Amino acid sequence: MLRHPLLAPDLEDFLACGEAEAVREFLEEHEPPVIAEMLADLPSERAQDALGMLDPRTAAQVFSYFDAEDQERALLGMPPERAAGLLQHMPHDDRADLVARFDDEVIEPILRRLARAEREDIRRLASYEPGTAGAVMTTDYAALSARQTVREALEQLRREAPDRETIDPSFVVDHKRRLLGVVSLKTLVLSRPSKRIEEVMTDRNLITAQLDEDQEEVARKIAKYDLLALPVLDADHQLVGIVTHDDAVDILQREQTEDLLALTGVQSQADDADEGYWNPPVVTVVRRRVVWLVALFVSGMMTATVTDSFGGALGPELVALLSAFVPMLIGTGGNAGSQTVGTVIRGLALEEIQTSDLLRVIRREGLTGLILGLLMGPMGMLFVVSMGRPLVAGLVVGLAIVGICLWANIVGAIVPLIAKRLNIDPAIVSAPMISTLVDVTGMIIYYGIALLILVRLRLLE
Repeated sequence: MLRHPLLAPDLEDFLACGEAEAVREFLEEHEPPVIAEMLADLPSERAQDALGMLDPRTAAQVFSYFDAEDQERALLGMPPERAAGLLQHMPHDDRADLVARFDDEVIEPILRRLARAEREDIRRLASYEPGTAGAVMTTDYAALSARQTVREALEQLRREAPDRETIDPSFVVDHKRRLLGVVSLKTLVLSRPSKRIEEVMTDRNLITAQLDEDQEEVARKIAKYDLLALPVLDADHQLVGIVTHDDAVDILQREQTEDLLALTGVQSQADDADEGYWNPPVVTVVRRRVVWLVALFVSGMMTATVTDSFGGALGPELVALLSAFVPMLIGTGGNAGSQTVGTVIRGLALEEIQTSDLLRVIRREGLTGLILGLLMGPMGMLFVVSMGRPLVAGLVVGLAIVGICLWANIVGAIVPLIAKRLNIDPAIVSAPMISTLVDVTGMIIYYGIALLILVRLRLLE
């Protein structure tokens, strides 16, 4: 969450003076997300005081923008009646997520102060499997009857709008709440008031989601078809909720954050991508990073072992000559592999690439790696010669660059696709695997070429 250090002191001064009206006027000049950012800079007691001076709907909106830890801390510090009032006006999916983070004995005194229908709605939403459409949907939508007239529908929406998360689009259901169609607010406004909803609704090629459908797939559907909301159906085709566009944006943003963290080897933090930078203690950060760092350290040890194993065949002088260019070669291979991994993972995420495309992807990326190697190989050769090294040493480096670029691209194509086929997140394994494979095999390629040219053909005295 962003911070507003320039605005927060003014708000704190108003609160210190007990000027409730001044606080309300000051806060009403800003939107709920900005108010939440200001309150985040205040001591907990001051923030709760300010929250209590807002009307219930605005307070619930502001509370929804708090970080998870701030929400938990604030809710536990409130009287149960006030906490129940906040939950009552929060978006249904947000409050279900919040309640799911508490033990029953902590949250039950608050839930008892809500109406029975509200309690059941919260418990039902909180019971769905995390990561599914059911876990991210809201039940706060507008439902219309197919037999209603447009005039009746608009009157209903006008009454319900203050209590609904969204009324555009509205969903048309029968008496068993089975989905019949969808109608946009624009269509209602432009249609004749006497027309029935069944005459103006869209009932063909409806895009829907199932309760147990993966939330990322749901978000991609919303993005692909440019939907404001996606209806979620149960096994009986009954409408049980909707996933809104703003929730889809949050899901996709979280997915990108998880992939970015996973690509850098911080998988544990990727599993909790909503957690801020400052929240986890240093010990937790160390625990999250140490596994992959140790794995990469072992990779470095293997690279050193490869160098040592070739030492006997090449001799100390040749090893010393060639070792100066090892960082350049390893870096080139790692960069080439990382580019390929990023491209392939993006293609998988956008469903442009399927696991059945393995050979096609290998051919494409292999050709790309070969061309890149042929472009950079002569550059590496000239660099070695310009440093006063023998021409044949430059030839070894140049050929090694070609081989390493080709191999790194092939590995970068294979690893994500194999991981996907094994139902493993490609972002989790790709970066560390590429680093390990390319480093070790790159050294084998480099010293193998040197052994072939410098020793077997005896081109260097």
